[in-house]
Amino acid sequence: MRMKKTLQLATILSAGLMMQQPLYAAESSERFVFVGYGDVKYESADVAGTDAFSARFVPIFLFSLNDKMHVEAELEVGLNADGETVTELEYADIHYFLNDNTTITAGKFLLPFGQFSANWHPSWINRSIWTPGIYGAHGSSQAMDPILPILSDVGVAAQQVYQVGSAKVFLDVFMTNGPRSEAEYDEEGVVDDHDIALARLISPTASIDPDADEHGEAFPEVEFEATNSDNNSNKAFGGRIAVALLPSIEIGTSYYQGAYDENGQLDIKANGVDINLISTHAILRGEYIRTETDAFVEKDYEDVIDSFSRNGWFLQGTFFIGHLFDGLGSTEIVIEHAQTKKVEEAERWMVGVNYWLDPRSVIKVGYEDTDVVDGPDDKRFAVQFSYGF
Repeated sequence: MRMKKTLQLATILSAGLMMQQPLYAAESSERFVFVGYGDVKYESADVAGTDAFSARFVPIFLFSLNDKMHVEAELEVGLNADGETVTELEYADIHYFLNDNTTITAGKFLLPFGQFSANWHPSWINRSIWTPGIYGAHGSSQAMDPILPILSDVGVAAQQVYQVGSAKVFLDVFMTNGPRSEAEYDEEGVVDDHDIALARLISPTASIDPDADEHGEAFPEVEFEATNSDNNSNKAFGGRIAVALLPSIEIGTSYYQGAYDENGQLDIKANGVDINLISTHAILRGEYIRTETDAFVEKDYEDVIDSFSRNGWFLQGTFFIGHLFDGLGSTEIVIEHAQTKKVEEAERWMVGVNYWLDPRSVIKVGYEDTDVVDGPDDKRFAVQFSYGF
């Protein structure tokens, strides 16, 4: 079936679950597939003052309307600090396969910016317990102020795949509703650690960008949450182009631009570079992101548009030590380093040990140390059981 091949290819490309983990899917009929993932975590965090267990369940529904059209949707179901069930629509879209190499997508989807957001953010695919420091919280909080969240939005997209010799070239483009100016945020509405991290993303403490010293303006704040509305007539657009020698290496570059104010005069632009290297005994993944955010500043008693910049990167290495020592079985060591620059500067180290119970379930133990230049440092310890199905 074409649908099954599509699912297998997407999972192999996104997860890099390599050589040791095949794809599993519970298939209820020839046209409907039910997959997903979930996790249970214990985490102790210094700054947040948390010491608790948490759990979530993330079902993914895939339905083949016909040989040309497939529908997919993902829900995240979890609990907040008050014990209330919280449900979020991660994505819901329809794919139209124009031909074997061209796909058109419409709906709410994960934007093809970098690799982490669209491809390996699920907890059983991400080798770390935590989201990389340059991204916002996704089922886990973090001490670093992110460069961007995991981007999703409502709109249309297209993907084209080219075969160039032994390499594949992936070209993704998209157009969506786009970002908005920061919404007012009520601090009393923060009910758990996940909400705190989200609040810091959409309404961080005002900081002065080093590039903005001459006019002393606060860094502009932008909200990326997907909605069925747009606060201006402009649309966000962008895409990603990548070259891959599968299954060993994929290198890509991404772009995003959207007007966020009501008059459509102020843009946020983001550029990214990502890399995914897979060998017999190790995986190396990393991304670099730079943003330019427009804002009105006062200059010579007149408001003019100026740009404020931020940048950050992370690099994550996974080493299959079980390949070298038979007694360790499916054990791997994960080391990750991340930095953010220019506003809310921070540096984070993470080290973890993962043990795979089978190709779709893993126990992770991790320790994280974050140094925030103009804020409290943070240390965290966590144990997570994550599974895919």
